[in-house]
Amino acid sequence: MSETSQRIAGRGRPSKHDAIVHAARAVFGRDGYARTTMDAIAREAAVSTRTLYKHFSSKEELFSFVLQQSATRVADAFCEYVAAGLHGATGLEDQLIAIGRALVAHRLDFPDHFALVQQINAEGRHFPRPLLDAWQQAGPLRVQAEVARRLQALVDQGELRAANPSRMALHLTALATVESTNAAVERPLTDDEITMMISEGVRGFLYGYQTLA
Repeated sequence: MSETSQRIAGRGRPSKHDAIVHAARAVFGRDGYARTTMDAIAREAAVSTRTLYKHFSSKEELFSFVLQQSATRVADAFCEYVAAGLHGATGLEDQLIAIGRALVAHRLDFPDHFALVQQINAEGRHFPRPLLDAWQQAGPLRVQAEVARRLQALVDQGELRAANPSRMALHLTALATVESTNAAVERPLTDDEITMMISEGVRGFLYGYQTLA
């Protein structure tokens, strides 16, 4: 088979590197870090263990790569969701609901990533501090900073009272997402339930932060 034919035949198939990363994300999220073995990831990726080690020298290196790549992807999506939601949004409550929808959507749309996050919460002692710091910088802190930036803009416009924007971001995130986080364990929420949850969370946020007329 010619080189051109090989490229055509392989078109649409993931590279071994991508297959390994995809498999590792699934296995780490399902089994946790401590119980996952490189052999299990190789089987999931349909590659040999030798091939796996050609791409990643250790389980920790692979987990770190998967986690940071996944966190970056999720944070990028969140920023896109916010920008799209705020486009054309009018009024303070509508803008906050748009941010709330982005917070909920990026959690619901990337279950594989948040399965990893659950494993980190459960097995934090297994991970070196630099790995956790890199993950925070790639994902959670980027999301928090984007929410804080959007809220600070509303403060600057006189719509919200002045306060620590990072703390405001944490409060809005908690109020807008806590029900979806808890309910996801039992069953998926309906669109109507999500809308009500976000709207009520935003109203609770406004109770504490809206400027008095």
